[in-house]
Amino acid sequence: MSSATSNSPAPGLPQPHTGGGAGGDEPKVLIGQQGAIYEIVLNREKAINALDSEMIRGIAGALDEASHARNYSLILLRPTPTARGLCSGGDVLKVVNMANASDAKEREGALSFFKEEFEVDWRIAKLCEEVTTAGGGSEGEARPFVAYMDGITMGGGVGLSVHAPFRVATERTMFAMPETVDLADLLLPPRRTPGIGYFPDVGVTRVLSRLDGAIGTYLGLTGDRITGEEAYLVGLATHYVPSSSLPGLTEALAALGPGATGRQVASTIDDFTVDPFENNAKPDLADKTAFLGQLRGVVDYVFGQTRVEDIFASLEELSNPTSQASTELQEHYNIPHSPTIISWAQKTLTTLHSKSPRSLKVSYQAIRHEARNLSIDESFRFDMRLATAFCDLSLGRDFYEGVHHVLTKDPATKKRREGRAPWSPGSVGEVNDAELGEKFFGPLSKAGLALSPPEMTAIPRAPTDRKTQAAQAEMLRGIGPLGWEPAFNAFHPLPSEAELEALLHGSHPAAGSFQIDLGEKEEAVKEIVGTLQGWRSGRYGGGAGGGGGTGEAAWGMERKVRDWVERRGARK
Repeated sequence: MSSATSNSPAPGLPQPHTGGGAGGDEPKVLIGQQGAIYEIVLNREKAINALDSEMIRGIAGALDEASHARNYSLILLRPTPTARGLCSGGDVLKVVNMANASDAKEREGALSFFKEEFEVDWRIAKLCEEVTTAGGGSEGEARPFVAYMDGITMGGGVGLSVHAPFRVATERTMFAMPETVDLADLLLPPRRTPGIGYFPDVGVTRVLSRLDGAIGTYLGLTGDRITGEEAYLVGLATHYVPSSSLPGLTEALAALGPGATGRQVASTIDDFTVDPFENNAKPDLADKTAFLGQLRGVVDYVFGQTRVEDIFASLEELSNPTSQASTELQEHYNIPHSPTIISWAQKTLTTLHSKSPRSLKVSYQAIRHEARNLSIDESFRFDMRLATAFCDLSLGRDFYEGVHHVLTKDPATKKRREGRAPWSPGSVGEVNDAELGEKFFGPLSKAGLALSPPEMTAIPRAPTDRKTQAAQAEMLRGIGPLGWEPAFNAFHPLPSEAELEALLHGSHPAAGSFQIDLGEKEEAVKEIVGTLQGWRSGRYGGGAGGGGGTGEAAWGMERKVRDWVERRGARK
């Protein structure tokens, strides 16, 4: 491994090295060392770093080498400076073509790509768990992992980054899960997200299930592309740094000494972090995003419904000011009917109608009812179980049809396909819920799959002894009415709504004996921000959301707390 900024091929890449770099004659994955940083650089610019098996093996080889090296403090995953993004997704076209093969062994091979990808992403998630468990402050084996989500970060790119303890978004970030586009589609308006008949895999169902309210369900079902500012706001990114500041941040991270802790890494990134809603090239973002204000309440109402059919019905009703949905929003959430809500509902309904009904129901069940109760290890095994069922085309061909609809041209016209893929069943009402539950979520012994989930020997199975099971259940139960998990997203400066509810409930470690009166909005905002600011500063030594130790509120904390106080206080 080089000692400066020059990079060498990642271990495990085949010879000769081709497919990477601007000319396609370089390795697709590079490694290097800058001071305290072990760098993993994705170098397949022409494909926006779309993952293939070779790249995944290169990243795995780099992680292997990093696990044995002792002359660095942290791992940095980034694209090359001129790339359009971190990673635009995975090679799902190859996967579905193998799944459609006539040869049984080749069909089984369709899952090999997912197996290797899942295991790499799981390793990154475990690095995060180790750093978080250490409290961000212990030297030793826990190596902080930093991911630059600069530019397009979709599908497989989300899997590589969203599990990291430090996830840096920029104004260039375009985030979506699963991958919903091909390269030409990236030139279309940012909210057009054709579905591929799949689900948010690689452990992302667990992440989405832990986002505020129904945000995870909304993102998982619509596949909407969101900005870097929005990724930071909802907790999919831990920091927001201008793209132009990334070289300076890298230099600062490289200057950290041997054995640098998570707290030190957080504090260093804090120094480059800005409030994404201030001094921004998108001044109207706060008014347009679905993650603040009245639209945020509408997202919870619509995607908090108990069935996918009811989500569709609610969106349809919101066009009518006298409908049940519009009346309930007004009466129970104090959200009046408005042209903004009508426009959002119509666009969201159009998006959902373009998706595979089967994948909508699987994603909904996984995010709303299953993944919230899973550990990191269990979530990757769970998602592999779902991936296997999607690749088993004897159960339905939506995954194959969706990928070909989006990523290939119509052989008759030689043009990109338009409209909706030929989903079967064609509507959510036609999906057999009992059969779907058995095939996707039931015991394998009764599911009757033609494919078997590959054995992921690196990922531990669920504990079987009662003591370990009880400890895990207690941890996953969380604190307060919404089950706040302090270890989840520990280095994100903004509080989750589960944490805010725990503070209001009095079960938060910082709650003390004071009472928060949401009726006094400004006083409540001031008290909550001050309390969390002080607690975070003490917990992390001034970094990781402590406002850099300056005593100022962390970037966007006041905005988010005020938004929560206003919506929480308006509920009846």
